[in-house]
Amino acid sequence: MHRIYEIHASIRSGALPNCSTLAQSLEVDRKTIQRDISFMRDTLGLPVVYCDELHGYRYDGDVADFPVFQISTEELATLFFTRTALQGVRGTRLADALGTAFANITRNMLGRIQFTWSDLDEAFSHKSVQQDPSQIKPFGQLAKAILDQTETTFNYHKLAGKGAEPRKVRPLHLGEVEGGWYLIAHDLDRDALRTFALPRMSQLQVLQTRFERPADFNGTAYLNKSFGVWNVAGDDSRYIVRLELRNYAARLAQERRWHPTQEVTVLDDKGNKVEVRFEVGRLEEVMRWVLSFGSQAKVIAPPELVKMIRKEVRAMQKG
Repeated sequence: MHRIYEIHASIRSGALPNCSTLAQSLEVDRKTIQRDISFMRDTLGLPVVYCDELHGYRYDGDVADFPVFQISTEELATLFFTRTALQGVRGTRLADALGTAFANITRNMLGRIQFTWSDLDEAFSHKSVQQDPSQIKPFGQLAKAILDQTETTFNYHKLAGKGAEPRKVRPLHLGEVEGGWYLIAHDLDRDALRTFALPRMSQLQVLQTRFERPADFNGTAYLNKSFGVWNVAGDDSRYIVRLELRNYAARLAQERRWHPTQEVTVLDDKGNKVEVRFEVGRLEEVMRWVLSFGSQAKVIAPPELVKMIRKEVRAMQKG
């Protein structure tokens, strides 16, 4: 696109460039310039014509500006959210690579549309859980290990554990859930997939041992089986969760999507009562989520979740 803009600028200046002069100045061959000209004419709709008498290209009509730099409101929002997403991995080599790519995409755009990044920062904000700076290095190490398909070792402290345990894994996927980063990996000692929270990992080491990534593994699909991150490989249990939400919780349900399989049915004329339905493989995280709505939530199914909620409420009452 940078090359095409240079061609556009040369034509618009009235210099009447041709394939030979453009190829020389842009350090490419004539066929590349010919393809660029065809793209400008056929895809971008620019009125590029070749003048035989003057042996050069010109515009056969008024061209106010280069059309690729026009931006819609939807595209503006997309730019902001893309830039915001980089903040989740800031300080890593991955962030550097993504930042460079993003800068290349927007370099020519900036200055030709009426906004700057400082303008966007004034107009938009994104509140999320900030990552501990100490996690930046292990995140980069794990990302590289996943791409290189190399085994890793680390000590891991489970939520209910008394101390850290050594683990040796084949890292497969890094996923961000509710502001936290999690590693999905094949635990070699347990011979099963496990999910690890990065903050509870320590003494990470990337080994030289290579492995073949399972062809049937899909990290996104694996995470989608759970409501959050809890999952058990080999456990094919599936639960259809149905609950009734009222008042403010009902309105939130119509505005937000908590799970990929979520369906919302409005039960009254004013939208103050809805039924939310989704399918998951584990219920522990669903229970905590339901409890966050207090009296505004009523579990309809499955019966296992009803029992879990009742047990938890009784335990809370005992103090």
